[in-house]
Parts: sequence; C-alpha cells; structure tokens
Amino acid sequence: MIRLPQQETKTLVAIHGWAGTALGLLLYAVIVTGTVAVFAQEIRVWSSGALQSESPLHAPIDATLRRLAGQTPEQFRDDVTLRVTTARNVSAFFHSHVKDEAGQITEKGVVWQVAPDGRVISRRDATRANVFAQDTDGVLGTFFVDLHVRLHLPNPYGLVLTGVLGLAMLAAAVSGLLMHRHLFTDLFTLRGRVRMVGLRDLHTVAASWTLPHAFVLAFTGAFFSFATSIGVPLLAMVAFGGDRAALVETVVGAKEKPDPRPADGVNLDRVLADARARSGGTLISANVDHWGRADAHITVRSGPRDGALGGVTLAYDGATGAFVGEKPSLGTKPSLGNTVFELMGPLHFGNFAGWWSKAVWFALGFASAYVTWSGLGLWLRRRDDRPAWRAFGRVIAWTGAGLPFSMAVSAAAFFLALPSGATPWWTPAGFLIAAAIALLPALVLPAERVAPLLFGATGLVLLALPIIRIASGGPGWMAAFNASQHVIPALDTFVVIGGMICFVCAATALRRTAEGAGFAATMTPAE
Repeated sequence: MIRLPQQETKTLVAIHGWAGTALGLLLYAVIVTGTVAVFAQEIRVWSSGALQSESPLHAPIDATLRRLAGQTPEQFRDDVTLRVTTARNVSAFFHSHVKDEAGQITEKGVVWQVAPDGRVISRRDATRANVFAQDTDGVLGTFFVDLHVRLHLPNPYGLVLTGVLGLAMLAAAVSGLLMHRHLFTDLFTLRGRVRMVGLRDLHTVAASWTLPHAFVLAFTGAFFSFATSIGVPLLAMVAFGGDRAALVETVVGAKEKPDPRPADGVNLDRVLADARARSGGTLISANVDHWGRADAHITVRSGPRDGALGGVTLAYDGATGAFVGEKPSLGTKPSLGNTVFELMGPLHFGNFAGWWSKAVWFALGFASAYVTWSGLGLWLRRRDDRPAWRAFGRVIAWTGAGLPFSMAVSAAAFFLALPSGATPWWTPAGFLIAAAIALLPALVLPAERVAPLLFGATGLVLLALPIIRIASGGPGWMAAFNASQHVIPALDTFVVIGGMICFVCAATALRRTAEGAGFAATMTPAE
C-alpha cells in the first residue's frame, strides 16, 4: 500500500495525465507497432512464404564468392559482407569505404543476391543505406519494425522522438505506481456490475499488471533510441574531441597494423563450419575485412543457441583461418557493461525464451495499448464539454482503431504487390491509403461509432489475409507442414483469431451504443 499526502497525489495525477495526453497517441502507436514487431522475424517468414529453414550460410559458398569477386570492379573488393535474406538467399555486398556528398564515410560497392545453390539472382550497385532494397520479401516485417523504432521519420529525429516517448511512458508508469493506494488489491479488483465503475477498474487492473513490463519497455526503448541518436555523438564530442572513428576503435578494438600484401585467404566454408560448431546456433551474417590481403579479418555472427539469450560474434584470421576469439558487443573483452548491454535487446523484444516469451510480451503489449488508449479517454471524459476536447476525442477514436486497420491493409497491400516485386512502394502506400480512409468516418460520424466501424473493417481484412497470401503465390498449409515450416500456418491462425477478436470488439461497442452508453462510456474518469 502506498500513501501520499493529498497535494502530492494531485501533482502525480497531473503528471500521469498530461504525460499520457501530450504524447499519448504517438505512444499508443509505438506500443501497438512494438507489440506486432515482437513477431517481426516470424512475420518475415510468413509474408515471404520461405519454406527453407536452414541458413544458406551453412551451404558451401567460398567458390561462389571467389567467382563473384572476379566479376566485381577492383575498387569495390576491399570488404565483403554476407547476410541471409528473408527468402533464405545470401546477399553478398562487395564494397569500399568512400566519402559521400556530406563528407561522411560510407560504404559503396556491388551487392549480389545468390541462391543457396550458387545461382546468381541479381546484381546491382549499392551503398550501405540501400543495400537491403532487394529484400522485397521482408518488407512487411521491416516496415512494422521501422514504424515502431522511429515512426518512419528521418534519422535522428525519429529515434529522438521514440526516446522521448519512452521517457513519457516511464513517467506515466512511475506516477501510476505512486498513485495506487492499494496496489495489490488493484491487481484483482473488477466490479463489473456497475458499468462505469467496472470499466474504470478494467483500466486499473490492466495498468497494474503491466507496470513491470512498462518499466522494462520504457527504459530499454529510451536507451536504444537515445544511445545511437544522442549518446554516441555526445560521447564522441566529450571524450574524443568529436572523433567518432576513435570512439569506434575504443569500443570495437584497435585495428591491427595494415598488411596490404596479396593473399588468397582461407577457405570461407571451413571458417563458417567452425563458427557453426562453436556457436551452436544458426549463422546469420559474416564479414571479411580486407578481402584478398594478408591482413584479412573475418567475423561471423550467429543466432542464439538453444537456451541462450542472444547470438555470438566469432573472430577469425582471414589469412590462416585461425580462431581469434569471441567478440563482445561492447569492448574487446567480457565485462559487466557488455553483459547488461546484451540483456537490453532480449528484454525489450521479448525473445529470450522463444515463442513463450514472445507470446507473453505480445499479451502484455496488447494490455499496455489498451491502458494507453483508455487512459486518454479517462482524461478526456473530464473535459468533453469543450469543443476542442470533443474534437480530440474523434482523433483518439481514429488513431486507436485506425492504426490496426491501416496495419492490416498494409499487409494486404504487401501480398498483392509481392508477385510484381513492388512491395517497398505498396506496403507504406497501403498504410497511408487506409489511414486516409479511416479518417473519413472520424470526420462525419459520431465519435462513439467510429471505433466499431473500424474494428469491424479490420476484422474483415484480417480474415481475408490468409486467402490473399495464398492467392498471391504463397505456400499452402500442406506445403508448409511438409517443409517443417510451422510459422506459416501458425501466423495464419493467429491472424484469423485476431480478426474474430476485432468483430467481438466491434459488436460489444455497438451494443453499448445501442444501450445509450456509447463508446465514450468505456472511458470514465479516474478518482
């Protein structure tokens, strides 16, 4: 039980309310997209229809790379980066470091997309910024992740904004905790007989159960957003006189003395086989610095082994193939700071225990989204006698129900554009078109009818998604089961269940409207 003087309690109520109201809609968008992004990797597999589960880096690739190197201009053979694409091919980026128009060092070269059997699928010139533009099969998952991470705003502004939203969420969580006079009682109190009181209790119960999750998400999310957008430039300015190269060298380790003598290098297949055995996980990327030189250096990144929180990065001598050691994410040797840093990702994305932890994070994210949306209504309920606040109520309804509708339509647009390869354009276009369509009822209908209509429309789109996926060339369930790719039927099932839930929400809201309560009755003032 937490007891505070009356004046402090009023102050906390104001902080809690205004922290949520000022940035509540954006915070709601970040939470909803983050809830979906928990399954980003599964969404990439589901949307691409990839039946191959084995990493193509587990197959022989050395001969193919040497052949491609001979077909790549010499000025772009300094380094090569290998990554596994969503369609389970290999992206081989041969590149050199050059200065762009702004005078910043960037990577420029040629990217090849290669099938596991060594067949070249495509070749194009690229820079680091657009090297993954060919991965059209993974656009849907990437779109949701980018919407969550930076709201599709340019860097660093998107990261700064989501960092501020993380701090706002942290402020709301702390003030909400301190406001609870009977925290443990609030975990189980649902007085459903009186609608107004019962629905307020539902907001309180959901908020109470999600408080630890909210703390974790707010802190880790703010850390990730501010670390790259503000932390790195500030640290470079304060500790290294603005020299970012010196900062990177301190973090990742000093480079060895250059040795530009030509060398054939070690067989990469042998290095990848050793890395697979040492890591115990699936190989996801590899990088060869100074390709074809005596000072070549190879790093291989793997996914987590069974029971591990994260993957590992292994370093090898590129000339001899000798194992150098496991490289920490921060620094050159194991440390407490590196351990804490490596915990941030699993805690934020909920991937520390496979499907089980992701399912829990998804459920808690869903509850947090409800808390944020209903909390906006609770704040609005006290002020809905003013025209400006009533207009804000329409915006709340449009955002709360229109965002899931727009995300569902963007998925449908992705599948329809997949055969033509135009997914990078149509996925965001579908989202924006759906958002504009959702705005129409918010402008012309009473606010209490907007959410039921949009939830019903979202349910229709979600129920149609598995059909659209298969009609667009995606594999059926039998083919997926035969390939042991259970993600595809599992997500089809979850999408259909999500559509049914949307229909239930729409029907419930319509019933309340018919009884005279309206959608606004679900949002009653806190006491």
